[in-house]
Amino acid sequence: MDGMNDKLDAVWVEYRNACPDPDPSADFMPRMWQKIEAQRLAMAFTFRRVVQGCVLATVALAIVLGVIVIPHLQNLELDSASYVDVLAADLPNTYVDILNGDIK
Repeated sequence: MDGMNDKLDAVWVEYRNACPDPDPSADFMPRMWQKIEAQRLAMAFTFRRVVQGCVLATVALAIVLGVIVIPHLQNLELDSASYVDVLAADLPNTYVDILNGDIK
C-alpha cells in the first residue's frame, strides 16, 4: 500500500509541475474576461456568417423559384378535365345517341 501512495504522490508532483497555479495578480480577472470575450466574439462572428449564408441561399432559391420554375409550371398544358368529365365525354349522353348509332 505504501508503494501505491508513493506512486500517487509522484503523480501529484508531476501534475503540480505541469499545471502551475495561475498568477494571483491584479490583472488576473481582467485578462481572463478578455479571453472569454474574445472567444465569445469569435463564436458570434462564426454564427453570423452561417446565418448570412443561409439567408443568401434562401433568397437565391426564392428568386429561382419565382423567376424560372413557377412561370414554367404555369405555361404547361395540363388537362384540367375532371374524372367525371372524362367519363361523361366517353359515354353516350341520351337514348337518341344510342338509337342513332352514335355510340363511341
